Parts: sequence; C-alpha cells; structure tokens
Amino acid sequence: MPTPGWVRKAGRLNLLFLGVSVTAVVLCGLRFFGGDARPGHTLREGWAPFVVACALVALFGAAAVFKPYRMTLHRCAWMAAVASLVFLTGIATVWQLVSGDRVTDTIVGTPVMNDRDVSAHFGKTLPGVQLRKIPTGLFIQGAKFTGPQEVEVSGYVWQRYGKGVPESSMGVVFPEAPDGYELTDAYDTTNTEGQRLKGWHFNLTLRQKFTYRQYPLDKQNIWLRLWSRANFTNDVLVPDFASYPPWQYGRIGLDQDTLTSGWNPYFTGWSFGQHDYTMTQGLTDWNKPFKSAPELYFNMGMEREWAGPLTGRLIQSFFISAVMFLTLFVNTRDDSKNPRYGFSTWTAISFAVTVLLVVVVDQQQIREIAGDTSLTYLEYFAIAQYVVITGVFVNAILIGSDTKVRALEWRDNMLPTLLYWPVLLGLFFAFTLLVFAT
Repeated sequence: MPTPGWVRKAGRLNLLFLGVSVTAVVLCGLRFFGGDARPGHTLREGWAPFVVACALVALFGAAAVFKPYRMTLHRCAWMAAVASLVFLTGIATVWQLVSGDRVTDTIVGTPVMNDRDVSAHFGKTLPGVQLRKIPTGLFIQGAKFTGPQEVEVSGYVWQRYGKGVPESSMGVVFPEAPDGYELTDAYDTTNTEGQRLKGWHFNLTLRQKFTYRQYPLDKQNIWLRLWSRANFTNDVLVPDFASYPPWQYGRIGLDQDTLTSGWNPYFTGWSFGQHDYTMTQGLTDWNKPFKSAPELYFNMGMEREWAGPLTGRLIQSFFISAVMFLTLFVNTRDDSKNPRYGFSTWTAISFAVTVLLVVVVDQQQIREIAGDTSLTYLEYFAIAQYVVITGVFVNAILIGSDTKVRALEWRDNMLPTLLYWPVLLGLFFAFTLLVFAT
C-alpha cells in the first residue's frame, strides 16, 4: 500500500524540525557550558533554552523513530509514552538545577566582604565626611518562620569601642522589630587590644516581605537591619570583620546547630542599604549629611527543605490525575460497552466537577501555607489539572452528543486517551520553565 503524501510531508517536516533542534542544542550548549553564572547565582546563564532544546531534540527524535503521524495505535502509544517521559525528565532536571542554585542576589543593598569594601562604600556615599565607625558583630543561634511574613530570630550582638565613644553611642537598635524586643546584657569587658567590648543577647520577631512564587523550591533572605543608638550622626555601624574568619558566602556567624525548622541556612553576608528619610528624629539638624547615611544589614539566605512538601503534593496530584485518566476509558460511543461501564454524559460531568472541587480545595490550602498574593509554583500544577479536567469534561459532552468529531471516533476515543499524559506533563513542564526561568 503506497504511503499517503501527507505522511511523507509530515516525515520530512519532522526531520527539518529535528535538524533545527539539534542546531539549537549545540548553540545553547555552547552558551550554557561556556558562559558564566548569572550575577548573584551559581547557576549558569542560558540553562532554560538548553533544557528546552534538549527536550525538542528528544521529541522530534522519537517522532522520527516511531512515526506517530502514520496513525497506528502502537506508534502513537509509544510516542505518547516517550513524550511523557521527556517532560518528566525535563521537570526533574529543572528541579535539580534550581535547588542547587546558591542565590545571593537577595542581599539587601550593597554587599561588603571586608574592611576595604566598607571604606570604598563610605567613600562613595559620604565622601569627605568624618565618621566614627563602631565595629558590630552578630552571632545567630536560631531562626524560625512563625508565619508567611514573620520570622523569629535569636542570638548575640556585640560592639567594640575605641577611646572617646560616649555611653550614648553604645548599643544597637533593630528598627524592623514591630512588637519590640529586649536586649539582655551578656558581657562588658576589655579585649586584648584595650578596646571596650559589650555584648547583648536578643530575641526578636521580624515582619518582612517574602516572595513565595517558587514555593516549595523557594529561597528567602532574612535580614537584620541595625541602627546605632546615635543614629543620624557621624556614628555609623560597620561589620566587625576582625571577629570572623575571612568572609565568604557560607554559614559564618551562625551556630552550627541553628534551629531552622523546615529551612536550611546556606549563606550569610553583610551589606549596606541606603534610605532617604524626611526627618532626623531630632538627633541632628536637617542640613547635616547623615539623613541618608548607609545602614548596616546582616543577611541570612535560607533554602526550604522542599522534598517533603513537593512529594506530598505530587502524590496527591498523581492520584487525582490517574483517576481522571481512567474515566477516558469509560467515555465511549460503543453501545455494547455502555451496559458494562454505565457511561452517561451526566455521570462523567458530575465526576469531573467533584474532582475539580478537590483540586480547588487543595489549591486554597497551598495559598494559606504560602500566604502570598501571587501564584506559587505548586498552584500551576493545579492550573494544569484544571485544563485536563476541563478537557475530560468537554470530551464527555462530545461523546454523549451527536456531534461528529473524527478525532474522537478514531478507535473509540483513543486519541484523547493517548494525549492525556503528554498534555498534562507538558503543561507541568511549561509552567516549571515559566516560574523558574523568568
């Protein structure tokens, strides 16, 4: 039997797309493997185009092998299975890349790594101004998220004073602790260099704006903003780098047994943030240069322990999706099967609506956990399920009506059945790239 002309055209078109995809893999691979990491990241630039290009090569390569455009059942089934596997692999690859990315671009303001960086920063922000620098250090013992936008932090803070520092300039203020806090005297002594050293223990609750768009693979930055007690004067707080080993983005300044339930701290860093005020709290005159002086921040990067939350949601999503997939085998126009399956359009619609309500409730629980107004990553899984559930819903209506649709008549509704998992996982893959690559 001669091969139809449209089949030959489809084959040639597929080979053309395969060649374009292979070229794209080479070009994107050169950029990905030969490029540098994005600023503030350890993940190289160009990873998303490279992943997409690899997925396209796999899809068009499978199409060249199995030739699903010949429309035989075993060819289409193999193509559907390979496409589903490609999308699953793509999703897992993105998870691996994103979870291993050590993000530091969430640091507030301008990072500083040593005393030289501090001097250079003040030279740019307050050139020619005589400053009294007060070295200040932090040691974090515990950090716990007590709400979507609330975190409790405890630890020690200390300062070193040279000669001539008045008592009124000694001490720190945490201006972003809304419910107040108490500094408990820990020690007051003289160090080996003859400087006075004062330390306090603190326990405070901070309310900060965290973004959960990538939940549960999100990374957050907890920052402690520090003021001098003599703010808006020539007293400025600077990191006490002499009290730490050479600074690098690691766990410096953290207790190795820091309690962070559900989270892992992976970097700490000092920085200066610039704020413009419309008052001076009466501590200096408005015409003085200190109303916009740099303020000291201690940043702590946190990564969520994502395996638990993600696995739980995936198991639930899988069973919901599997149940909806099985309903496609019940949707039939074969009158001989109806007595066994008990198929009716109304039954299929009622079941789809019930499952849809389960997904809606699950999405609402995710929003309550994240506490964010934007869509989180896991909610895109729910959106993908909305799409396929609606598709099953429409399929049941068309099967139960007298509408003639050739795609539904092929092997008694087999085409929607074969497309179910590739469409669902393809949406998951597309949403994964949308969230993490933009």
